[in-house]
Amino acid sequence: MLMNRRGCLWSTALLAMVSASGGAAAAPPERCDKYLTLELTPDVPNPRDLAFLSSLLTVPGYQLVWRQQNGTAIEVELTGPGPEDQCGAVIAAMRKDGRVQSIHIK
Repeated sequence: MLMNRRGCLWSTALLAMVSASGGAAAAPPERCDKYLTLELTPDVPNPRDLAFLSSLLTVPGYQLVWRQQNGTAIEVELTGPGPEDQCGAVIAAMRKDGRVQSIHIK
């Protein structure tokens, strides 16, 4: 009988912990992960250059990963922390760069 009482107390304590935590696991943090096509000005000598790609970003924690090139257009993947509005702000800042003629989000 003692084992049943301990088991019941243990189950009650476990149930109380789950109820207190809301019963759901914490949601993973939001991430920015976008595929972009950037139309660049013809004077960009090497759009694959990591220094060039990182110079397009003004917000720390974000990264542009090279995918491919078609003439003066390049395809990149933008990744970084934050919700959709922060991701949009990074893209808006890139649009202000004089070497970027247009950005299309895929």
